[in-house]
Amino acid sequence: MHFLVVLISAPFGAAEAQEGLNALGAVGGARAFSGHDIEVGENRFALRGVTCPPPDTDKGRRAKALANTFLRMTGTMVCKSEGGVGDCTHRSSSGIRDLSRVMLKTGLCWTEDA
Repeated sequence: MHFLVVLISAPFGAAEAQEGLNALGAVGGARAFSGHDIEVGENRFALRGVTCPPPDTDKGRRAKALANTFLRMTGTMVCKSEGGVGDCTHRSSSGIRDLSRVMLKTGLCWTEDA
Protein backbone atom coordinates (compact mmCIF):
# COMPACT_ATOMS: atom_id res chain seq x y z
CA MET A 1 0.00 0.00 0.00
CA HIS A 2 1.28 3.46 -0.91
CA PHE A 3 0.51 6.73 0.75
CA LEU A 4 1.61 10.26 0.05
CA VAL A 5 0.82 13.20 2.26
CA VAL A 6 1.90 16.76 1.58
CA LEU A 7 1.98 18.99 4.63
CA ILE A 8 2.42 22.69 4.02
CA SER A 9 3.34 24.71 7.07
CA ALA A 10 2.63 28.38 6.84
CA PRO A 11 1.99 31.18 9.30
CA PHE A 12 -1.75 30.47 9.56
CA GLY A 13 -3.89 30.38 12.66
CA ALA A 14 -4.43 27.04 14.39
CA ALA A 15 -7.93 26.58 12.95
CA GLU A 16 -6.75 27.29 9.39
CA ALA A 17 -3.77 24.96 9.76
CA GLN A 18 -5.94 22.13 11.12
CA GLU A 19 -8.44 22.64 8.29
CA GLY A 20 -5.59 22.26 5.79
CA LEU A 21 -4.40 19.08 7.49
CA ASN A 22 -7.93 17.65 7.44
CA ALA A 23 -8.17 18.34 3.71
CA LEU A 24 -4.96 16.37 3.19
CA GLY A 25 -6.12 13.46 5.32
CA ALA A 26 -3.43 14.14 7.90
CA VAL A 27 -5.62 14.91 10.89
CA GLY A 28 -3.28 15.64 13.78
CA GLY A 29 -0.34 16.22 11.45
CA ALA A 30 2.89 14.27 11.66
CA ARG A 31 4.81 13.07 14.69
CA ALA A 32 7.68 10.83 15.64
CA PHE A 33 7.31 8.05 18.20
CA SER A 34 11.08 7.53 18.03
CA GLY A 35 13.83 8.80 15.76
CA HIS A 36 12.77 6.29 13.11
CA ASP A 37 9.09 5.51 13.84
CA ILE A 38 6.91 8.16 12.15
CA GLU A 39 3.16 8.70 11.96
CA VAL A 40 1.41 10.97 9.48
CA GLY A 41 -2.32 11.09 10.07
CA GLU A 42 -3.30 7.46 10.51
CA ASN A 43 -0.32 6.11 8.53
CA ARG A 44 2.61 4.84 10.59
CA PHE A 45 5.91 3.79 9.05
CA ALA A 46 9.56 3.13 9.81
CA LEU A 47 12.09 5.57 8.41
CA ARG A 48 13.79 3.90 5.44
CA GLY A 49 17.35 2.75 6.16
CA VAL A 50 17.54 4.28 9.65
CA THR A 51 17.66 2.78 13.13
CA CYS A 52 17.71 4.99 16.24
CA PRO A 53 18.06 4.16 19.94
CA PRO A 54 14.89 3.49 21.95
CA PRO A 55 13.10 6.69 23.04
CA ASP A 56 13.50 5.77 26.72
CA THR A 57 17.27 6.44 26.47
CA ASP A 58 19.00 9.84 26.41
CA LYS A 59 20.12 9.50 22.77
CA GLY A 60 16.73 8.09 21.81
CA ARG A 61 14.90 11.06 23.36
CA ARG A 62 17.20 13.42 21.47
CA ALA A 63 16.60 11.55 18.19
CA LYS A 64 12.82 11.62 18.73
CA ALA A 65 12.91 15.36 19.52
CA LEU A 66 14.96 16.03 16.38
CA ALA A 67 12.56 14.04 14.19
CA ASN A 68 9.59 15.93 15.65
CA THR A 69 11.35 19.27 15.08
CA PHE A 70 11.99 18.29 11.45
CA LEU A 71 8.34 17.31 10.95
CA ARG A 72 7.16 20.70 12.25
CA MET A 73 9.42 22.88 10.08
CA THR A 74 7.78 25.55 7.94
CA GLY A 75 7.75 24.91 4.22
CA THR A 76 6.46 21.94 2.24
CA MET A 77 6.73 18.45 3.70
CA VAL A 78 6.12 15.37 1.55
CA CYS A 79 5.94 11.98 3.27
CA LYS A 80 5.82 8.79 1.20
CA SER A 81 5.54 5.23 2.43
CA GLU A 82 5.22 1.78 0.95
CA GLY A 83 4.89 -1.42 2.92
CA GLY A 84 5.38 0.31 6.27
CA VAL A 85 8.71 1.93 5.27
CA GLY A 86 9.16 5.48 4.00
CA ASP A 87 10.68 8.93 4.34
CA CYS A 88 9.71 12.59 4.60
CA THR A 89 11.23 15.34 2.46
CA HIS A 90 11.18 18.99 3.50
CA ARG A 91 11.44 21.75 0.92
CA SER A 92 11.98 25.39 1.87
CA SER A 93 13.89 28.43 0.68
CA SER A 94 17.01 27.00 2.36
CA GLY A 95 16.91 23.76 0.33
CA ILE A 96 15.61 20.21 0.29
CA ARG A 97 16.26 17.78 3.15
CA ASP A 98 15.28 14.16 3.75
CA LEU A 99 14.47 13.15 7.32
CA SER A 100 16.46 9.92 6.93
CA ARG A 101 19.65 11.80 5.98
CA VAL A 102 19.19 14.34 8.76
CA MET A 103 18.84 11.57 11.35
CA LEU A 104 21.97 9.79 10.09
CA LYS A 105 24.03 13.00 10.02
CA THR A 106 23.40 13.61 13.72
CA GLY A 107 25.29 10.46 14.70
CA LEU A 108 22.39 9.57 17.00
CA CYS A 109 21.07 7.02 14.48
CA TRP A 110 22.69 4.53 12.13
CA THR A 111 21.95 2.67 8.92
CA GLU A 112 20.23 -0.69 9.20
CA ASP A 113 23.35 -2.33 7.76
CA ALA A 114 25.65 -1.03 10.51
